[in-house]
Amino acid sequence: MRNPLILYQTIDYRDNETFSLYKVTKEGVNHVYLKNSHWNENMEIVLLLHGKAKHYIDGECVVADVGRPVVINCECIHSLVIEGDAEDASALILMLSRDFLDAFFPEYLSIRFRNAPDTDCRACRDLLFRIAEYTYDDRRPFDHLYVRGLLLLLLYHLSKDSVRRGGIDAQRKDALRLKGILSYIDENFREPLRQETVASHFYFSPQYFSRYFRKYTGMTFTQYLSGRRVHAARKELLQTRDLVVEVALRSGFPDERSFIIAFKRLYGVTPAQYRKKILQDTG
Repeated sequence: MRNPLILYQTIDYRDNETFSLYKVTKEGVNHVYLKNSHWNENMEIVLLLHGKAKHYIDGECVVADVGRPVVINCECIHSLVIEGDAEDASALILMLSRDFLDAFFPEYLSIRFRNAPDTDCRACRDLLFRIAEYTYDDRRPFDHLYVRGLLLLLLYHLSKDSVRRGGIDAQRKDALRLKGILSYIDENFREPLRQETVASHFYFSPQYFSRYFRKYTGMTFTQYLSGRRVHAARKELLQTRDLVVEVALRSGFPDERSFIIAFKRLYGVTPAQYRKKILQDTG
């Protein structure tokens, strides 16, 4: 299976658990799926702990306030962008599996969470903190029943802030269309791909495609394509001993210089420096 920069995100649930909760920092956001548009089959609940951030969910920008949970429905294309230079920025992310939702909350297929800023979120926030206290190492017999109860109670409170999915068909249609566009880029990024070519392939005018792409991903086509190429090149840097220029050209960059600039923009160091440091750290 390919490991794309974005598109489909797989979630590993430990010991047959039906949920996964973890904390990410600003560095984690910048180096995993979160910063880039992605989607998965799970329901995702994000609680910003420190800093400022924005979510892009199926083209809608949702400002993340500290202490207010943001819910991402299953299969929504979304990304999380940490704003500013706050090094202490962090968030809790709870993933609920499709199996759990199918068994205990089948209504999730017919509703959409509004993430309205005027929602009273104290109960949801407190429940997320209580769930976070549950650890695998310290769990006792039947703790899973207690946590399942907390999860169901959380869904109950969140559902009071939901709307029926009627009337959002056009938005979902656009999101599915974007998945096709991202898949096309993922399959062709090593070629000299131009925005006009992709727009024409999906029957967009160049101007509308530019607005559409930025609306639904939070970044320009050029930024996305560059990030996709950097991601592929980074893997090759660590898996091969090939020259940097060879890796750059295979990853779709026109020359070594443009690759170095793009790589340093994302990772803060040159490709050669990055390779040297990782190889030293891994022995």
